[in-house]
Amino acid sequence: MKKIILHIGFICFFSLSLMAQNDTIYLSFEDAASQMYAKNLSLKSAEAEKLAHEYTRKTAKGLYLPKITFSATYMKFDQDIGIDVSPLSEAYRQAFLIPASKMLPSTLVLQKEQTAMASINMLWPIFNGGKIRAANQAMDASIDESLYKIEETRNALNTELVERYYGYRLAQKAVELYKEVYEAMLLHRNNALKLEENGMISRAQRLYTEIALSQAQSDYNTAINKANTVKEALKNTLADSSEVVVTSELFLNKHMEPLRFFQEAALNNNALLKQVESKKMQAKQNHNIQKADYYPSVAIVANKELVEYQLAEMMPDWFVGVNLRWTLFDGISRTYKVKSAKATMDRVDFIQEKAEADIATYITKLYNEVLSQKEQLTSLQSTYAFATEYLRAQQKAFAEGFATSKDVVDAQTTLSKVKVGRLKIMNDYVLNLAKLLEFSGQPQLFIKYSQEGDREKENF
Repeated sequence: MKKIILHIGFICFFSLSLMAQNDTIYLSFEDAASQMYAKNLSLKSAEAEKLAHEYTRKTAKGLYLPKITFSATYMKFDQDIGIDVSPLSEAYRQAFLIPASKMLPSTLVLQKEQTAMASINMLWPIFNGGKIRAANQAMDASIDESLYKIEETRNALNTELVERYYGYRLAQKAVELYKEVYEAMLLHRNNALKLEENGMISRAQRLYTEIALSQAQSDYNTAINKANTVKEALKNTLADSSEVVVTSELFLNKHMEPLRFFQEAALNNNALLKQVESKKMQAKQNHNIQKADYYPSVAIVANKELVEYQLAEMMPDWFVGVNLRWTLFDGISRTYKVKSAKATMDRVDFIQEKAEADIATYITKLYNEVLSQKEQLTSLQSTYAFATEYLRAQQKAFAEGFATSKDVVDAQTTLSKVKVGRLKIMNDYVLNLAKLLEFSGQPQLFIKYSQEGDREKENF
């Protein structure tokens, strides 16, 4: 019976292990980006907005086409509509000696008191001062703006993914490093116990190793909690609840294009600046629409009667014509509408100028931070060599009774700070690089930078 239970337990454990493996995904940064773009809700929202603008654009195209309507009317007058012909009737009776009983009616009825009709109507604008053309061009600019919003969303998501993907990579590596420190402190504490038993160190020194071990365990647990927090943020960005293991390493490029390369790219490719350019076109076309009110509107009109009831015989079955409408005076509303539209154009020009200056300044800031992080990493190389040798020397001296526990702990702490510091510098670098590429309008280059052969990698 016990054997059966053990077999069942083993099968359950094995099945759960397989399920856990199936729920874990190993993602390179490139794979993570593909998954994010396919599932992210912010991007889907921006794409839905673009679709709405495309449908609205089609309605603007319809302004070029004739408008055909069906109308039906019923009317009742207070009496028949007619002409008094009694003088003619009397003259006719006298001229032809017609008896009074056979006289013609004194009223000629043109329209009965009740009538109804149904007809098809057409209105086809052929000139309106360019208003329809301006409305269509404004909608084209609106669609362009929605495309640039999608681009902006994709670029921002790329930066968010860099922050969370490599932030999780940093957190994972930090867990490994703090685990190494904990294991080193555990070994150091065990060595201290033996040395205390042999009378080579004091009880106080051994107690100091206990404190250091406790601190190392606390740091290790904190690193695990931080890694779990960043992992959940990454899963949110990926829109995936599976366990994630990131496989792309942190990096730092040894060579970088000059600042001007990124500033010029921003003027041509920045999604925000392209949106401002679209706003500028919309403002211009709105100005044209307002100016069009000064011109006459000309349209072809037509009507075809389908059915009628007691309608006057003299009414035609159909007609075609041209309608001209020209507003000569409407107060002064047109004047101020044009001035308002012109002020909006000027405002967009100022926004564009300010945005270009702000983005150029921000790119300069990011570029300088990237250079600073490269310099920090270079200076850390010699620090690492010193810290490694210093720890080795302190451990040897402690074993021989020439160094204290504090000396070893301080040396171990220094080395771990150097290792974690290197990873943090790299993480700051990749995030600033992603922002630099986002605002210069070329986030697609991030993968190229991450795969360059001549780059600093995670380990010393």
